[in-house]
Amino acid sequence: MFKSQYGLTVTVVLAVVMGLMMSFVAIWIDSLALNISVVFKNWSMITLVILLVSMFVPYQKWGAGFASLFHLKEGSTAFKMTANLVPTLILNTFIAVIVPAANILYNEAVPAQMQLSVLWASVVRDWPLMLVISYFVSFVAEAAGKAVASRYVEA
Repeated sequence: MFKSQYGLTVTVVLAVVMGLMMSFVAIWIDSLALNISVVFKNWSMITLVILLVSMFVPYQKWGAGFASLFHLKEGSTAFKMTANLVPTLILNTFIAVIVPAANILYNEAVPAQMQLSVLWASVVRDWPLMLVISYFVSFVAEAAGKAVASRYVEA
């Protein structure tokens, strides 16, 4: 994704939009207080995780390869929906582990001896629902990224 200015722009916008949308989802799922502090903290962590994973994991390429296994026509809706499963799985897994870890492992309100069990319970509880929601949210975020890149990046 970072091999071109267009891909970089799509990735950055996708990360920002996805981070914001998933921040609200995490607040809803975990029944957290809805305030600017919680939104910003989760938004920034999710955005950072997406950007870091995007730099090192070729999940788009893997997703396209996965969709090709089913002999789907590249560019078709079925191809896009199938190819999106791999990036969603990878990004959601990183987000579902790292964001709660940052919130739990550095929280004095959670006793140190309970932090790993609380973290594990959070990951197990949140991961499946976040996976499904992030799958659909990613299409909106990618569309926003492509719209911005198409408008502001010279070909």
